[in-house]
Amino acid sequence: MKTLSEPLSKLEIGYGGNHTNNGTIRADEWDPEIRGKRWIRKCREMRDSDSTIGAVCYATEQILRDVKYEVVPADDSEQAKKEAQFLEEVLADMEHTLDDHISEALSFLTFGFAVFEVVYKRRVGPNQKDRKKRSKYTDGRIGIRKLASRAQWTLERFEIDKETGDLLGFVQDRTYTSKGKGFLPIGKCIHYKTTNTNNDPSGRSILRNAYKSYTFLTNVQRIEAIAIERELTGIPVGRMPADYMSSDATEAQAALRQEFERVLRDLKFNDQGYILLPSDLLVDSEGKATGGVGSRLMDVELISANGTRNIEIRPVVNDYQRDIAMSILADFVKLGNGDGGSYALSKSKTDLFLKAQESYIQTMVDILNKQLVEPLWQINGLDYKVMPRIEAGDVVPHDLENISRFLRNLNGAKINVADHAEVVADLMQMAELEFDKDAYVENIEERKALEESLRRTGDEGMGGQPGQPRGNQVL
Repeated sequence: MKTLSEPLSKLEIGYGGNHTNNGTIRADEWDPEIRGKRWIRKCREMRDSDSTIGAVCYATEQILRDVKYEVVPADDSEQAKKEAQFLEEVLADMEHTLDDHISEALSFLTFGFAVFEVVYKRRVGPNQKDRKKRSKYTDGRIGIRKLASRAQWTLERFEIDKETGDLLGFVQDRTYTSKGKGFLPIGKCIHYKTTNTNNDPSGRSILRNAYKSYTFLTNVQRIEAIAIERELTGIPVGRMPADYMSSDATEAQAALRQEFERVLRDLKFNDQGYILLPSDLLVDSEGKATGGVGSRLMDVELISANGTRNIEIRPVVNDYQRDIAMSILADFVKLGNGDGGSYALSKSKTDLFLKAQESYIQTMVDILNKQLVEPLWQINGLDYKVMPRIEAGDVVPHDLENISRFLRNLNGAKINVADHAEVVADLMQMAELEFDKDAYVENIEERKALEESLRRTGDEGMGGQPGQPRGNQVL
C-alpha cells in the first residue's frame, strides 16, 4: 500500500453531487418534477392548502415558539458573565424579538432550508441620526440590528465553490432585488437546514415523504367534489332534432346547438339557475303536432346515479391523510377522528413527535451559536474563551409523577438529594416553579453549621471527643 503524502492528504478530490456543479435547489432530487424552484412552489402549496399539513405546521410552530431560550456564560468568572450579559443585550436590542425570528426560521422545516441576512449596527446610543441604527447601549461595540428573512422563493440558486464544493453564498432572483444586490455571501447569513446529507445546502423538507400521498389525495378530493356535485345535481341530458346536429345544419341551427351545449355544460342548481326552451312540439310526416311525453322540439332532463359505488372515496381520503401525518410523525392528529386508539398509544405517538421537535430546536440553537454568536465575537475582536452560548429549554413537558416516583425510590435507598442545590434547582425548573438557588445554598450551609455545632456540644457534654463514638452508640 502506497503511503499517502501530506500534500495529497490535504486536497479535496471528489465532489458531493449535482448541487456542487450548478447550485440548483434540490439538484440531487431524483424526481425532475420537483427539482429546483418547482419544489419551493410545491412546498408552499402543500403547506397552505392541505389541512393535515397545515395543522402539523401550526402545532410545530406554536410548540417551538413556547420554548424558553437563555444565554449561558462560558464559565463562572465575572468576565464571562459580563460577556453573557452583552449577548443578551444584543438579542434584546434588535428591531424584532428572538421569538419572531424563531417563528420565521421554522420555515426551514417546510422547505428544507431557510436563509437570513444578518444586519449589524454600532451601539452608539439613542442620539444616532438613523432611527433604524439606534441602540440603547453606548459601549461602541457592534450589535445586531435585525435578522432579515430572505424567503426561499426569492432565491435563484446557491453559489458553490467549484473546487471545494463549499457554499459561498446565495443568489436571489432579480425580480426581488435591485441591480447589483442579488448576491448574499454566506459569512453575512444564517443558513438553517434540516440535514447535512451530501452537504446539500437545500437540506431536505419534512414534507418530502408526504409529496406522493398529497398528490394522490388532491386528485381524489377533486374527484370526490365533482362526484358529489354530479350526485346532487344529476348529469344533464338534452334532446333536440337531428337536423340541428347534422353536418349540413344551417348557421342558425349550429348556433342554437352551440348555445344549447353551453347551457347543458353550465347547468347547476343555484338561486338563479334556469333553462329557457321552446314550446314547439315535434310534427309527423303530415305536419301534425305529436302528443305525449318527450314530444317537445327540445328537452332537458337530469340523470341521477342509482345504487352504491364499488369503491368508497371517503376511506381512501382518510388513508392518504393518515399517510401524510405518519410521514411527519404526527399521525396522532387522526386519533379520535373516526380512528380508535388508547391513551397509551396516543401518548407514545405524541412523545415521539415532541422528541422530533427537540431535535429541530437543538439544530436551530447550534446554528445560532455557530453562525450568529461566533461572527459577532469575531467582528468585535472579543476573547473566544469567554464567549457565551445560547441554550434552549425543554420541549417535552416533564412527567412530574414519574419524577416523584423516582425521588421516592432514591429516598428509600438512603440517597438524599436535598443537600444538592443544583439537583433541587433542576427539579424546581421542571415543575416551572420560582427558585432562589443562592438562598437555598446559604440555608444548607447554615443548617450544616448548626448540626455540626450541636454535634460538638453533645460530644463534649458526654465527655467524649468530637467525632468519636460514645458508649454504645452505633454509627
